[in-house]
Amino acid sequence: MVQTPVGARCRTCARITKSPIYTVSGGSLAAAIGVALVGGVAMGLVWGFATRNVIGLGGLFSFFVGAGLGWAFTRMMDMATRRKRGPVILGCAIAGLVIAWLVQLSMVNGQILVGGLIALGVGIYWCYQQLR
Repeated sequence: MVQTPVGARCRTCARITKSPIYTVSGGSLAAAIGVALVGGVAMGLVWGFATRNVIGLGGLFSFFVGAGLGWAFTRMMDMATRRKRGPVILGCAIAGLVIAWLVQLSMVNGQILVGGLIALGVGIYWCYQQLR
């Protein structure tokens, strides 16, 4: 017997399946990977141009940059995967954020700025809250 929302049923009658929101097809996975790669490079370039000449970028501005990056990646993943959720989609979004951070890092002459790390952390947290 298996407990279902309407009571106890046998395994064949219960028809236990995964939620379609968390079931990721091959096409959705390919779209998520593509968005992570292309979006990561594009956002990293914009982020790098914005912070290339700013020294000591940190504090409150970094929270806004991170929240903006996290929001953008969750919306791109929503559009690419038709609002799928779960660890696979979350991993792709985090990979895109890391790619964006690496591109931004290469544009600021390899200087690891505290503000960049704060923005990366806030973006990852935002993606986790939205895509888990």
